[in-house]
Parts: sequence; structure tokens; C-alpha cells
Amino acid sequence: MKSHKIYIAKGLCFILIVGLLVHGINKVLVPKFYVSNMWPTTSGLKGFYQMDENSIDVIYIGSSHSATTFIPQVVYDTNGITSYNLSCEQQNMLTSYYWLKEAYRYQSPKVVVLDTFMLFELSPSEPLNSPEGMTRKAIDSMRWSKVKWEAIHDIADKDPKQSVNSYIFTNIRFHDRWKNLTEQDFIYPSLDKKFELKGYVPLNDRAGSPDYTPMAGYDSTDMVEVLPLMRDYLDKIVDLCNEHDTQLILVKNPTVSWSVSRHNTIAAYALEKGIPFIDYNDASYFTEAGFVYTDDMNDYGHPNIWGAEKLSAHMAGLLQGQYGVVGHDDAAAWHDTYTYYQDIKRDCELSNITDIYEYLQAINQNRYTVIVAVANDASRYLDENLIKAFSDVGLNLNLQECESYYGIISTNNIVQDHGMGALSYVGSTRNKMVDFEVKSAGYYAGGSCSIKIDNDGYAQGGNGINIVVYCNDNWKVIDSMVYDGEIER
Repeated sequence: MKSHKIYIAKGLCFILIVGLLVHGINKVLVPKFYVSNMWPTTSGLKGFYQMDENSIDVIYIGSSHSATTFIPQVVYDTNGITSYNLSCEQQNMLTSYYWLKEAYRYQSPKVVVLDTFMLFELSPSEPLNSPEGMTRKAIDSMRWSKVKWEAIHDIADKDPKQSVNSYIFTNIRFHDRWKNLTEQDFIYPSLDKKFELKGYVPLNDRAGSPDYTPMAGYDSTDMVEVLPLMRDYLDKIVDLCNEHDTQLILVKNPTVSWSVSRHNTIAAYALEKGIPFIDYNDASYFTEAGFVYTDDMNDYGHPNIWGAEKLSAHMAGLLQGQYGVVGHDDAAAWHDTYTYYQDIKRDCELSNITDIYEYLQAINQNRYTVIVAVANDASRYLDENLIKAFSDVGLNLNLQECESYYGIISTNNIVQDHGMGALSYVGSTRNKMVDFEVKSAGYYAGGSCSIKIDNDGYAQGGNGINIVVYCNDNWKVIDSMVYDGEIER
């Protein structure tokens, strides 16, 4: 009898070990999108779990149009309202419903702000109106609970291309991803705790269409149908908010992919349900927010960080003035991230600077690794004033005609060299976790240059002074330019 107990115990231990191994492999293989990515979906959704329970008064939810519009830090800095952005790229209404349901496990928001973009057809061939990858980005970041269990069964039921098992055993779906694993895949527990932007996605281009005009004096009878499945889950979201005594607000940010007919459809639904609809494509809201489409948009559908600040500050005023959300004086999770947000804003501003002297001042920060390489003849673009400006940040660009030159500034350490022959240097930054290689050749040595970081090339490669700026805090290149008498990108 004793021997049977030993065999049973060994069997159970074996099953436990295998289970832990499978769990660990699943965690490693799942794709991750932290702050080093343009769309840091994982950081935004995982960071939600770092918030104290019942500390969030407002939740934003929906597609990338919402993720790039509402900045919780700006809302807090405006009037002390605590909020979190649970939106992500192409977040369909089914996914929005389950993330809101998940949010209620930890928070008791007074207001939910729902983006309406995904109510209308975006991906005709997709049962959920968005690709599998977008749904997985959102659901894989959710903790295991009854909510996630319901969500994956609902997804598999609505989309035959997806299976419940592939969400449980993610190695089934991502088994061949081991070839592309990075540092982040192994240190994810620490990265899961990054919550500073609270789901907001900062964009830094200024590319709004000059053809955009906000709506005014439009006919209210022109309508278009929403997708039936998306309407079903919108109804579920309305019911869920009513169940929790939460004010639901429907919104739409400025975008050329909107129309009068879409506006009218949502306005009619909002009227039927007795809920407000704030459409920033409407001239009244657009003007109140002080929005300027050509300056404040990153592209046709997403505001840049400066436009998002305007919309967030306007929404903060509405939340307090019309919906009675009371601000807080000492919400540490928002108060303590003020400096972090200001750093992110400076990162965004960097790629829009066109004056070389202002640029050199802006890159003079310890949080940056700055790599410089010249090509052809950089001396023709240098004068005494500019040489001094480079010297002020530690770089000696007092070059002879057609000389080669490279320089690296990294955590108060400067490495540089110049000469008539081709030059190269290999080094590392961010505590030796990131490798780089820089090459420079003046006119007589080949007239070219390159700057590689982790084997990816970033230098513009143009004649003149090439500069690449890597952010040590967020693990990514935030700007690449060449100076040839003016800044070119």
C-alpha cells in the first residue's frame, strides 16, 4: 500500500512539474507589446492591474481612436479626476464588453467613455470585425478568471478560425515564435508593472488632412446600419453600465473616416437609450476643444499627443461640469507619474524640432543614448557657432574637409573619433543590454555612414551629420535625422 502512495505522489509531482513548464512556456511565447512598441498594448492592459482597487473614477474603452485620444495624466492634471484607458487597436465591441466586465472586478467607475468607431464595418472578412491578432492582443493580456473564460468561449463561438484551446495553451498558437524571442519575453513580470501612461498611446506626427471639415448644419435623417453583432455587444455594455449604476458616454474623436450618416445613427441610438453622445467631429465640440485638424492629428484617424491633450482637457471639463465626477488632490498613482508623462511629451516633440541648436539642447539628457556619424563632407555644414553647440553637449565636430567622424553619448560617457580613413565602433548601452555599431566614411573614404542598434539600421544615411537618438527608459529609437544645412528626416 505504501508503494502505491509513493507512485501516486511521484505521478502528481510529475504532473505538477509538467504543468508549471507548460505555463512558463505559454507566458514566454505569447507576443508582448510594451512601451518599446509604437502600440504598447500589453503595457496598457497589464498596467490596469497595478491600480489600487476602486481608485479609478473614469474608464475609456474602445479602439485605437480612443487609445490615442484620452490621456489619463492630462485629465488628472486638469481637475484631479482619476481615469484609465483600456482601449487598444481595433478593439471590437465584444472585446470592449469583456474588458469592461473585467474592469468591474477591480473598480467602480462613475463614468465609462466608449468609442463608437468599431460599431461600423472595418474588416468585412472577419466575424468579429477585427483580425484575430487584434483580439488576441487584448484577451491574452487579461488575467485568468470567469470573465476571461466566458470571453474566449464567446470568441471561439463567433469566430470559427479561433479556438478555446489556443487561448488556454498559447504555445499551440505561437509555437514557432521561439525564433524571435527578445529580452522582453523573459523579464515580462517586471514590465507588466509599468502603468505610467495608463493605457494612453502617444503619437507624434503632424499629418492631419487639410481636406477635413467638422460637421455643421447637417441633415439628421441620413443614417447607416451598424453591424448586428457589434450592436448586440453595445447593448450588453449599456446593460452592464446600468447594472453597476455607471454613466455611459458614447464618443467619437475627429477623423476623416467618420460621416454624417454614422453620426446620425449613433445619435439616434443614444437618444433611444437615454445616454449622451459626444462627437468631436461636430463643429460645436470641435471648436470648444480648440482642435486644429492639420496640427493636432497624427494621421487620418488618430490625434497626436498635442491634439489628445486638447481633447482630454475638454473631456475633463465635461466629466466634472456635466457629469459630476469629483477630482482628487492626492491620487499617488496619477500624481507621481507627472514627470514621466512630461518626458514622453519631450520625446514626441524631439522628432518635430527643425532648428539644429534647439535640437542639440533637447537631446542633452541622460535618458538618451545619442549616436552621431558623418558621411561625405560634413565640414561644409559647420561653422564656429554650430561647432560650439556640439561641443556644449560633449561632441567635438571641429572637422577638416571630408573627414570621417563618429560620436556616442551614453549615460555621461562619450566615445568619439575622427580621421581621413573609414571609421567604425561597436559598443553597448542600457547596462550592456543593447548593442550598437556605427560607421563613418568621409568623401575620400567612401562617403557613407550607418548606425545600427541591435542589428537594425536607423541612420538616414544622407550626406552630412546623421544623428540617431535612443531612449534608455523606453527601449526604442525616438528620432533619426541628418543635418545638411537643415534638419532632414
